[in-house]
Amino acid sequence: MKELYILKILDLFKGVYKAFGVNYEIMRLIVNSKLIMDARRGQNTLSSNSENKDKNYFYISLIVYGIIGLFSAPIVAMDINPMIKMSLYFSLFMVLILSVFISDFSTIILDINDKDIIVTKGVDAKTLNAAKITHIFIYLLLLSLAICGGGLVASTRFGIKFVLLFLVSILLIDILMIIITAIMYFVILKLFSGEKLKDMLNTFQIVFLLIFVIGFQFVGRTFEFVNLEFVYEPKTWNIFIPPMWFASNFSLINESGVSNILKIMGVLSLVVPIISIFIYIKLIPKFEYNLQKLSDNTYKNKNTKEKISSKISKVICKNNKEKAFFDFLYNVLSKDREFKTKVYPTLAMGAVMPFVMLMSTYDKSGIINYIENLRGSSYYFMGYMCVLMSQTIITTVKFSNQYEAAWIYDVLPLKDKSDIYTAMFKASIYKLVVPIFVFMSIGFIFIFGPSVIIHLVVMFAATILSCMFTFKFNEKILPFSCEYKNMNSASNLVILFKSMLVLGVVGIIHLWIQKSLLFTTIYLIALLIVIKLIWKNVFIIDK
Repeated sequence: MKELYILKILDLFKGVYKAFGVNYEIMRLIVNSKLIMDARRGQNTLSSNSENKDKNYFYISLIVYGIIGLFSAPIVAMDINPMIKMSLYFSLFMVLILSVFISDFSTIILDINDKDIIVTKGVDAKTLNAAKITHIFIYLLLLSLAICGGGLVASTRFGIKFVLLFLVSILLIDILMIIITAIMYFVILKLFSGEKLKDMLNTFQIVFLLIFVIGFQFVGRTFEFVNLEFVYEPKTWNIFIPPMWFASNFSLINESGVSNILKIMGVLSLVVPIISIFIYIKLIPKFEYNLQKLSDNTYKNKNTKEKISSKISKVICKNNKEKAFFDFLYNVLSKDREFKTKVYPTLAMGAVMPFVMLMSTYDKSGIINYIENLRGSSYYFMGYMCVLMSQTIITTVKFSNQYEAAWIYDVLPLKDKSDIYTAMFKASIYKLVVPIFVFMSIGFIFIFGPSVIIHLVVMFAATILSCMFTFKFNEKILPFSCEYKNMNSASNLVILFKSMLVLGVVGIIHLWIQKSLLFTTIYLIALLIVIKLIWKNVFIIDK
């Protein structure tokens, strides 16, 4: 079996693994096997084989994350209080890493196949779990270095101590993200079972991510802008904000006479990740045992929702073939747990991000006064964040655990597959996009008043139109015909970049005419006409 170069670096920590009771040789073999299989499945790979075409996508994803990281690099370069800039930087970094971790790597931690295949060969649970965590950590660390590459370059202007502390902080944050998430999974596995367990796992992933996103707003509130300078005054509640733990160390190495609060946060940045490792190792046997609860694949029979969706399909589908595919796709979207795990966190972000962005504009004038001021503003355009984040849904429907069953498309008596694609589009919009848009709209109507309704309708029309272009611009793959192993969050970012052009044009025109109700209404009618005119052309598939 070919040995990957990354394992030679892993060998440097052989003693650490053995100190925790891990059979290092077996763990190393498992990790090596998993990395090679990742390459063969077309997922991320660390293989050094230049002839392996599958490796290119991983490097492309690193480039994408590296470009994203460049946008936050100027924060590190700023010559201001290191506590302020590094708190902001690590907050952004932790949100991004957590979103990638939940969407791409949670299934590895929750994988139950390894226990059936590997443990039966005499491998103990501790070694198997160490292989899982190491497998995830390798990818997450490389992604972290790609994201922080620009920040690391910017940090060189502050000396070698700053750079080394930056690297150590990245390492500790990755460990903390993985272990704390795994411990939280353990708690859920312990408390719930059956259908409720799988619902709670989806809920946890969404809530955990939103906590960090909303928590980012509290980080910004810890600083004040006085006399054209950012000022930080340590407060006791800052101890409960993890990004500030790691940022505090940069103040400790550069300043004298720092407060006790900063010292406590500095200790937490080191102690909490280490303690979390010991706690997780202690819980490994029970964690692996409770994972078997996930093998229960029963579903609740949600007849009411299915009847409603069936009625909707009769209204929005043009013929019986499209209706049949709509009902089929809707039912799969409702029941596929893996799909929910991958997609729902992004949907939740789309629903909540407009409100998070509104929070950042709060001027401390009081909630009532602030809402009154908002009603005369154009901040409702933050709703386009929801529109943007909904774009990846159209291309995500191609994934499924039962992707082998896609052969059924080839044996169906269809002259063309356009009905499948239109049904996929309509079912995705109805099942996934409409609920988050309704959630956002209810909040916006409460905040901005009834006058915002016409603008929300324009935004929804913009959602439909931009999703159509997203479908047109990207590869046409039949629904549920691809393996999840080929799914990567970097591809979602590429899709978002492609969508920004169309969405930008639509949004700018909307912004330009938004003061006039007449022009806004005419613009809405124009969007609907465009959708109607280009509909057939978008879904004509040359296959």
